[in-house]
Amino acid sequence: MGIFEPFRAIGYTTSSVPFSVQRLGTETFVTVSVGKAFQIYNCAKLSLVLVGPQLQKKIRALASYRDYTFAAYGNDIAVFKRAHQVATWSSHNAKVNSLLLFGEHILSVDIEGNLFIWAFKGIDQNLSPVGHITLENNFSPSCIMHPDTYLNKVIIGSQEGPLQLWNISTKKKLYEFKGWKSSICSFVSSPALDVVAVGCADGKIHVHNIRYDEELVTFAHSTRGAVTALSFSTDGQPLLASGGSSGVISIWNLEKRRLQSVIRDAHDGSILSLHFFVNEPVLMSSSSDNSIKMWIFDTSDGDPRLLRFRSGHSAPPRCIRFYANGRHILSAGQDRAFRLFSVIQDQQSRELSQRHVSKRAKKMRMKEEEIKLKPVIAFDCAEIRERDWCNVVTCHMDTAQAYVWRLQNFVLGEHILKPRPENPSPVKACAISACGNFAILGTADGWIERFNLQSGMSRGSYVDTSARRSFAHDGEVVGIACDSTNTLMISAGYHGDIKVWNFKGRDVKSRWEVGCSVVKNVYNRLNGLLAVVADDLIIRLFDVVASRIVRKFEGHTDRVTDMCFSEDGKWLLSS
Repeated sequence: MGIFEPFRAIGYTTSSVPFSVQRLGTETFVTVSVGKAFQIYNCAKLSLVLVGPQLQKKIRALASYRDYTFAAYGNDIAVFKRAHQVATWSSHNAKVNSLLLFGEHILSVDIEGNLFIWAFKGIDQNLSPVGHITLENNFSPSCIMHPDTYLNKVIIGSQEGPLQLWNISTKKKLYEFKGWKSSICSFVSSPALDVVAVGCADGKIHVHNIRYDEELVTFAHSTRGAVTALSFSTDGQPLLASGGSSGVISIWNLEKRRLQSVIRDAHDGSILSLHFFVNEPVLMSSSSDNSIKMWIFDTSDGDPRLLRFRSGHSAPPRCIRFYANGRHILSAGQDRAFRLFSVIQDQQSRELSQRHVSKRAKKMRMKEEEIKLKPVIAFDCAEIRERDWCNVVTCHMDTAQAYVWRLQNFVLGEHILKPRPENPSPVKACAISACGNFAILGTADGWIERFNLQSGMSRGSYVDTSARRSFAHDGEVVGIACDSTNTLMISAGYHGDIKVWNFKGRDVKSRWEVGCSVVKNVYNRLNGLLAVVADDLIIRLFDVVASRIVRKFEGHTDRVTDMCFSEDGKWLLSS
């Protein structure tokens, strides 16, 4: 047992595994995978109702039935009743790729072409499969489906292109469909008898009658990529929704046999699954960009609009920090989003607004990503001034100005801080004073300037006069910190010089030489200790008041990416 045990995933909405939808009474629930665990949302408000325990490996496929959730991970399948694991099925010798709920059975297919049939009534007794089918060698299964009203029969699609119809009670192959010389990526049964829709890797959708093996209609995606998800509407409208690997959702009208509408920027990643709710004009989609969205068809022109959604970062976070006594987490990601996550209630998590991004993107016909500010490389916040003015400052990649944010309203602030506007260079480090009145910025050419956060005005720069320079540091400013009483300001330069300044007087009080390039520094206001990590992979701890080195930590064998002090100042954590 280590110090840290995984507890739950925050800001992780869905991984690249298709979701599973089930109805309990009048309510509908959707089960999604988040890496090694699963989460269940209530579809009425997309509120989180249950989080499953962590498995040993990442989940590869999901199925659900009433209180049961079935999760395939590696070669095994875990069976959960609500959040408790009641059984593990392990007969597969290869990775399980798909699960299908079939009456009171679960069918599981692995990548080597073995299909096992499991009964989950009286689950405690039978841990071995009740049936086994071996598919042919030149047939690699890609997806599996049960056509409505076909007793004991399933259709299996292959990466080679053909489809096979099997009877799973007699374990016999009944028929083989030739296919369309393209890998089968998805298929779904339609409300009309004997009709299925098949999505292929070449971007074509074939609506096919499987009773007579004849094609009814073919649709083709205009964007490149495979058809990764399909769903038929069941509320009386003759619609088929299809999603592609480019993140576009197309809505096809089956009566008129043409494209009805396209949701261009539905998602930033490949569409994983689509689901029309029973007898409702609502479509749910999930994508590898870590989001679930619900679209409603209620406009006069038949175009869908976004009803509600849950999302997180679509690219890895770069910097994170606790906020509001640990109740929230501020997070900046490589997807150019700046987000606030609630640790307690998932519904309170949101992205901070960057001023009408979607409107401007539509107007300029660009992607939302391209209009957002560049990725954040460093930020600082001051909780004390949240209600008065902007209380977060961010530095962005290759940007010669810093931006301020008003967390109370979740918006970008009105001021833009520009250090040395006559000779701009990218801002690399930032800090907010303990009182929340001042932001201090350091740039790539060694300039440090102080700004008032309320007015956005410059309040002087820090210049090292002892070396007859006109700058604070020779090279890039790597880190800045302020103490808790506004008496000292600490800055670290890329060339290994750390300087302690008088906050008000802006003159150098003391300095140290680390001896090699500084990568990052972290200051703890409670105990006055400064942790500095350098290129030699050694972490040095300085006492700022006594101006001497107090500890050296060696042991990292690769680049140190981040550090932080524990709340009581007794631990230093490094990654």
